[in-house]
Amino acid sequence: MSSPPVYERGTFSVSASLPAYSPRPADAMATRAFSGSRGSTEHIFALKDKKNKTWATLTLASSAPAPSSLPTYLEGDKITGSLSLNIPANQKIAEVSIIVRGEIIPGPQQQNTLCFLDISVPLWSKNQRGAASPSLSGEFHWPFSIDIPRDVVLADPRIPGALRTYILPQTFLEKTAKITGSAHYYLLAKITRSALLFRDDAELRTMFVYVPALRPDPPSLLRQLAYQENTPIPGPEIDAEGWHTCPAVTVKGTVFNNRTAEVQCVFSLSKPLSYTRGGVIPCSIDFFCRDLQALNLLCTPISIDVRLYREVKCSSSSPWLNSNPSRPIEDFEENSRAVWWQASAEHQGQGSRRFEGEIHLARTLKPTSLISHFTLTYFVLVMPFEVTGFLSADTRPLIRQEVDIATICAKGPRPRCYAPRGSD
Repeated sequence: MSSPPVYERGTFSVSASLPAYSPRPADAMATRAFSGSRGSTEHIFALKDKKNKTWATLTLASSAPAPSSLPTYLEGDKITGSLSLNIPANQKIAEVSIIVRGEIIPGPQQQNTLCFLDISVPLWSKNQRGAASPSLSGEFHWPFSIDIPRDVVLADPRIPGALRTYILPQTFLEKTAKITGSAHYYLLAKITRSALLFRDDAELRTMFVYVPALRPDPPSLLRQLAYQENTPIPGPEIDAEGWHTCPAVTVKGTVFNNRTAEVQCVFSLSKPLSYTRGGVIPCSIDFFCRDLQALNLLCTPISIDVRLYREVKCSSSSPWLNSNPSRPIEDFEENSRAVWWQASAEHQGQGSRRFEGEIHLARTLKPTSLISHFTLTYFVLVMPFEVTGFLSADTRPLIRQEVDIATICAKGPRPRCYAPRGSD
């Protein structure tokens, strides 16, 4: 059976994966992520007094698709905006500032919150320049522009006393029964009002979405040529540099309850082991068995079970906290399954079968992240056979291979979808 025809897959995208944010075309998003150009969507937040009169207005420009969405910033963007105040004569303002924070919240009670990003930009202070400034009264307007760093240096929770550089994670905020931890960002305008015996802070706050620019290395030259010329991608025996082949495993079981059989399985994933969301993961799998009945029984496109799983771990264990280590909150979730077709005839032998496949990646996948004690990782699992007439001796996954999910396409020709439409 020959390989199916090649189909173009839709434009890949960089998405923020929150309800308030929808995917946008990849090319424009990726360009802005590296150019640092400013967004064109305006977001306005107002603070009103007891008489319902607006006295503070925060305005932000971002890459979000609509003003009602959360402000969205890609790696390389600046947070640009302005703060306007209409201050009554009886108000005494001590300080005005803009604060940007990134936080990890381990659990639903929002205890042991860890701040991994803290940027404070003063706009005005009564004690600025070493002398008391005149009191603020009337209308004031302060524009600001804040750079978001690509990475931060934090204590490494795995090595006491060591520091480690972490790339800022994408906003992760999912409220499910299993995972209640989050990594999120917010910006607030802080207006500190002074009184005789206390300080009274007024705040304008909004969460925002941050998207890192994570790009895989290019695929092998032979695979790039196949993408460019719209031809089937070469397999592991031709393009050894383009594939990662996992150690072979032997599947043992009973056929029709009357004899045992062993099938050797060799599974390969395309290199590099990093893939852009919205794209595909090319796969290849070979089976070898002397029992032709068992081989034909097991080796069909619908009997091969290969899945992509996401694992999230978050705990409050950190050198920043004076508390006992807590048990990590963990979530292991299936994201997608591979689709398969039989390889061309030259790859089929008397006791062997080869299948080619793809795992289709959703545009909304969060990218791989690691920052302190918060990790988001992906694994490709080859599952045991569940076929009528074959009782497998294996109950656990046969193969587990970690992979990375990125946000920007690799340089070179765009990956193609080789599975017929509708197969996934």
